[in-house]
Amino acid sequence: MGNYRLVLEYDGTEYSGFQRQPGLPTVQGALEKALSNVATPRAPLYAAGRTDAGVHARGQVVSFQGSLKAPVSRLPYALNSTLPKDISVKEAAEVPEDFNARSSARSREYVYYLYLGEFPSPLKNRYTFHHKEALGLDAMGEALNCVVGVHDFASFCRREKGKSTTREVYHVELLEWEDLVGIRVRANAFVWMMMRMLSGSLLKVGEGKWSVEYFREVLSRSDNSLSGPCIHPRGLVLERVYY
Repeated sequence: MGNYRLVLEYDGTEYSGFQRQPGLPTVQGALEKALSNVATPRAPLYAAGRTDAGVHARGQVVSFQGSLKAPVSRLPYALNSTLPKDISVKEAAEVPEDFNARSSARSREYVYYLYLGEFPSPLKNRYTFHHKEALGLDAMGEALNCVVGVHDFASFCRREKGKSTTREVYHVELLEWEDLVGIRVRANAFVWMMMRMLSGSLLKVGEGKWSVEYFREVLSRSDNSLSGPCIHPRGLVLERVYY
């Protein structure tokens, strides 16, 4: 029996998140169904990020232990032949026995994508959040820089009972390409809804409704009743996991 790592890309629009849920379509459910044809996995299957309903991934990492019915080099081809077209295995490799996609990860990187066109774009709608008004990007970038370091992100998340809301953010960047803006955050881990609430709050800054100083105050207050909106999952992508 070996230990295996897969790198996935998926469009999360039609799924109720990554994690398996009875009676609901999930990325994990689709992957496990495809795996059953080419491997004998030993439960459980681990994922670096348990993305929520509607959230996408370009670099999701999963691991599982089991035996394969074909060489690991053929695994992406075999899986992609039966997976739905909105899920793709990009890489497969055998890894050391102690590797775990979730607990071995040192950091994760998400990007929230905004589309700033005046009119809706059918070609961008599934993967961006449309904001037709101009944004103050300099102020947004300054506010985004405030989250670097160790902070309690209780103001920018949905609390889960008994779980810490303190995380360390290593790197942030506000990306610009023509009519698109990306909010990039790399952290040791993310709290539930953190990227969507953080991005919604940064929009408040960009719209001129919040000052950078007020954003910094909200971050320090650890009170999610002060947060900006938790914006739609369609703009959020798990870009990369670092080990």
